Amino acid sequence: MQQSRNIAELQDLNLSYLLLVQKLLLEDRETAVFRLKIDDDLADLIADMSIKDLSLLARQPHSLLRPSLGPVDQLRAILSNKRDTGLQETHLAMLLASA
Repeated sequence: MQQSRNIAELQDLNLSYLLLVQKLLLEDRETAVFRLKIDDDLADLIADMSIKDLSLLARQPHSLLRPSLGPVDQLRAILSNKRDTGLQETHLAMLLASA
């Protein structure tokens, strides 16, 4: 019972994510492609998908989200740095942009 609820929640999350991705692509394609780290072909496909197609893809029992936080040791070093120089957000942005 718990497993089927978890799968249903994962599918809801997938659909929410796909709808958000599609919205971002339609509003500002270049920024969305960069931030989501997807190629132009995938961007075209998602932007042109119908709600039926998005729902079908979202119903897969796998997560469509892929965290791309970069190398764990670099992320850990940034987050655990006790010297706050005001650059932590900049370092995180640089790490995420390069991941």
